[in-house]
Amino acid sequence: MAGHAARLARLFTPEYACRINAQIVHPAQFHLVKPNELESALSRPLHVAAYEPHRPATYFAATLSFGIIRGHPFMDGNKRTAFFLANEYLRAQGLPGLLDQGEIGATYEGLVDIADRHIGAAAGRLGVEELDGIVELDGIVESPTELKS
Repeated sequence: MAGHAARLARLFTPEYACRINAQIVHPAQFHLVKPNELESALSRPLHVAAYEPHRPATYFAATLSFGIIRGHPFMDGNKRTAFFLANEYLRAQGLPGLLDQGEIGATYEGLVDIADRHIGAAAGRLGVEELDGIVELDGIVESPTELKS
C-alpha cells in the first residue's frame, strides 16, 4: 500500500482539499487560515509510507484525517473535510469507504462511532491509532493493534 501514497499525494492536493471544504461549508464562506498545516496534513501519508511502509492503507487514511483535524487549517468544517478526504483516500485505492460496508441499519451506528472518534481526536483524547481502528475491511479491522494480536 505504500506505493499508492506517492500517486495519491499528487491527487490529494491543497487545491482539492480547499474545494472539498468549500463545498462542505457552503453556504458559509470558505476560509483557509493555515495553508502550511494543510500541506503538512496532506503529506503525512507520504511520510508514513517512507518510514513505515508496512502500515495498511487505513493507517495512511487515518494519518491524513488526523493531520487535518489537529492542524485545523480551515475556519470551519475541519472534521467533516477530514472524514471526506480519508474516505476518498481509501476509495481511490479501490478499498471500501468508511461506510461502504456493513449491513443496513449498521451505517448509522458506524457513522456515530466515526464522528465520536473524530471529535475525540480534535479534543486531543485520541490519536492516529484510534482513528485507524474505525475502518473494517471484510469484517476484519485492519489496524496495527489488530495485526499484533
